[in-house]
Amino acid sequence: MRNQRRQWTVTEGDGESAPRNVSNYWDTLAPHHWRVENNYLDVSSLGRILGDIREPVLIVGAGQGLIVEELRRQGLRCYGIDLSARMLEYARSRRGLALVRANATSMPFVDGAYETVILATGVIDFMADLRDIGAVMREANRIVSGTGSVFVAFYRFSATQKRFLTSLGLLRDDTLHMRSSLTLHRLGFGGMVAWVAKMARISTFQAVLLCIRTGLGSTKQERAAALAMRRVIAQSGDPDAFIEAAPETQPYRDKSAITRLLDSVSIRIDDWQASSSCHLVRVSQQGAPVSEVAGRY
Repeated sequence: MRNQRRQWTVTEGDGESAPRNVSNYWDTLAPHHWRVENNYLDVSSLGRILGDIREPVLIVGAGQGLIVEELRRQGLRCYGIDLSARMLEYARSRRGLALVRANATSMPFVDGAYETVILATGVIDFMADLRDIGAVMREANRIVSGTGSVFVAFYRFSATQKRFLTSLGLLRDDTLHMRSSLTLHRLGFGGMVAWVAKMARISTFQAVLLCIRTGLGSTKQERAAALAMRRVIAQSGDPDAFIEAAPETQPYRDKSAITRLLDSVSIRIDDWQASSSCHLVRVSQQGAPVSEVAGRY
């Protein structure tokens, strides 16, 4: 493989000029990330594309190395990059992984270095600026081989969660109001009911029913993630500062919004897999038009 020595020995990239929507949230979350990391693009979702993954593999947005570790467990040569220095520190201390600090818009690898590139949740799906998205996609296509695959992950809510967040005004126009959502997580049941009643403009009794229905209708993974985030916020030492570190808003894209996004940056799709927690889209420069493929899944 071309310039193999550089491919495996690089340990530091350009982590200084972050995409415009990146905050210090990931550094703030890093000490607590173990509670919530197996969510969205999780080990279970990865199984949907495992048969299509060829080594060497690069995980972009690797965090503390959950997916890197899982693919290595499957016998694949897998490597990872992340923009957060603290996430990488925990990847090393928790899992013994020496991941690369690098910006996804300018990755320190030669052309065609990898057979599979996976853009994890927390990368494209958290980005709003089309220039940054286009830059990341160009880089992913540059470093994957001519016969390789690029997968892009987008986080996904269940229909129940989506209705709940929409009814509170926390999810609208393809945008999740992140800080307000985290504020909801820090409340006990009584406080949550009062907050829901106010935001949805319904009675306390109706708010109780809505909260109960949402809990029952959410996936097991969503319930576990909500409980874990509540613990993270409570144990952060300064819940207000923790929430303030998060971006005010971030994109949330369903299938139609993902299709529009990829069309807008001239990306085509070869395949579309959806688990309960994420969309996994295999993209290339030669696939069928996005709208045609998306309609088949």
